[in-house]
Amino acid sequence: MTASHYFLTRFGKLSLFRQTCVVVLAAIIGADTLTLVFYGIFFADRLLLDLFLTTVITVAVGFPLGYFFLRQQLNLALMAARLDRAARIDHLTSLANRKTFFERAEAIVGSEAFKEGAVLFIDADHFKSVNETFGHAIGDAVLQEMGSVIRKRLGGAHRRRGVRCVPGRSRPRQDIGSSRAHQTEHAGVRRAVGIEDREITVSIGICVDGPGQTLNDILLRADQNLYVAKNRGRDCIVATTGFGPVFA
Repeated sequence: MTASHYFLTRFGKLSLFRQTCVVVLAAIIGADTLTLVFYGIFFADRLLLDLFLTTVITVAVGFPLGYFFLRQQLNLALMAARLDRAARIDHLTSLANRKTFFERAEAIVGSEAFKEGAVLFIDADHFKSVNETFGHAIGDAVLQEMGSVIRKRLGGAHRRRGVRCVPGRSRPRQDIGSSRAHQTEHAGVRRAVGIEDREITVSIGICVDGPGQTLNDILLRADQNLYVAKNRGRDCIVATTGFGPVFA
């Protein structure tokens, strides 16, 4: 890390007030140094007075200007961070969106450290009828609550259909077990959104990575398994290893 990078990193962690103080202090040192050189040569008898006046003027002019421009810079940085988050995170569930998933999954599958893993597609059963029966506000609350469950149990997902790539497991079927545990929580989702008389379930399609498979191969098979689960009556899991036989 270079000295300038280190300074900028430390500077960025300061509060806006302290950043302004640092900038003004630097301006005072520069202004007083020039005053010392200039007046020390030509007007030595007025040196102390001029140093004092230079400092006062620098503070009076530099502090409000420094605070204003640094505040604008901070606002721009915060806006850029919000835009970056909006581009990567689903605003409703606060889970990673499709774009972010593909970026991360491709990096994981393409890395030398990747040995084996599993992809899970999760779909809310009969979600359209939830919106039609209880309204979109309740539907949104269901998605938010399911997103909370997915964050705790599985990781990144996107709205109604969630996807997660799980690398480096010696026994990928452990992820099947975590999926089963996830299904047991639909009663908690109902209670959280206030629709106790309605089942909230999910269908899950899983593909455990097989030899020579690409990310697209794994995603395609997981998606196919999801639709098999839905055709079997929903509220169930269908899983395969690569393009092999179903084992859940």
